[in-house]
Amino acid sequence: MMVLGLFGAVFLGYLAWLVWALLAFPIPISYNLRSLWQRKVATLSTAGAIALVVGIFVVVLSLAQGLSKAFVSSGRADQALVMRSNAQFELNSSISRDQMRILKVHPMVVKDDQGPLVSVEVVVVKIFQKADGSDTNVTVRGLEATGIRMRSQVRLAEGRWFRPGLSEVVVPRKMQLRFTGMDLGRSIKMGGRDWEIVGVFESGGSAFDSEVWTDVVDVQQAYKRDSFSSVLARLDSPERFKAFKDSVEEDKRLKLDAVSEKAYFTELTKSGDSIRILGNLITLILTVGAIFAAMNTMYAAVAGRTKEIGTLRAIGFRRREILASFQWESILLCGLGGVLGAFLALFANGIQTGTTSFHRNSRSHQLSWSRA
Repeated sequence: MMVLGLFGAVFLGYLAWLVWALLAFPIPISYNLRSLWQRKVATLSTAGAIALVVGIFVVVLSLAQGLSKAFVSSGRADQALVMRSNAQFELNSSISRDQMRILKVHPMVVKDDQGPLVSVEVVVVKIFQKADGSDTNVTVRGLEATGIRMRSQVRLAEGRWFRPGLSEVVVPRKMQLRFTGMDLGRSIKMGGRDWEIVGVFESGGSAFDSEVWTDVVDVQQAYKRDSFSSVLARLDSPERFKAFKDSVEEDKRLKLDAVSEKAYFTELTKSGDSIRILGNLITLILTVGAIFAAMNTMYAAVAGRTKEIGTLRAIGFRRREILASFQWESILLCGLGGVLGAFLALFANGIQTGTTSFHRNSRSHQLSWSRA
């Protein structure tokens, strides 16, 4: 902390000196600023290199941030996700019917006027064709009507919710833009059946924007599943989670693991670490290149203006005052490059990308979409 404080004091002193030089000696600085206009090619090349660094840095980090936001906004701290012991993902989990019945009547589960807030769910993956012709895996979640009520960030945008026993699905609005055959009223083929799309939902940019939802029993029948993937339970408050977790893990009839729904989706943000590392590496390489390009440009500019510098010295300006003028020229050049880079990054606004989160002991994976 002391080192950081000392560095901060030195930096603030340096900025104060630059501002003082700007106010006290405007002539050398005005000369340097006019020279930027006279050297258009060198100015644009240097600013372009800096803009490239800034643009890539903003785009890559925004993708990572969008991924984190999608996962974190997907869960609630007062809801617990129960899965098989040592299962890291819902796709790797298995819960029997007997275990499901015990969890349905757990005393710590919150109830409303329609019954316990517990949703028994099955998660599978299905290959869908994207709009560009490529194929990718998409999560299909079978859940109960209670599961829809428990996810307050999800709202029906068009059509209606699916009805049990009729092979009906609802799809996210964002998936309609990326996949073919996702229009309301059309049918998709899954598990040897034709499933009618009866509704379109929105989930506020959460991970559910990458899932197709349908009835849990229909998914079990289509994919010949006797067990469930997970159980989602609502608790009185986040503080009750530890007691619920201990109760589930210590019950010899269950022997299951419980994790906070919010913590579960937060853990999935680790799949964005590779994006951050790649972004930092690319930015580091480009930054070094931009630094050398800017340095060479400035050195060439100074070397080509020795007569002007000599004139300024002959007039009476000291070395540090001329140095401040060239530093202001560099600051303006970097500022111009930063503005151009931020403007370039705007072209990536709204672009979506996919990322996968793999479990080493499973061939399945979960897919999520994040916005830049």
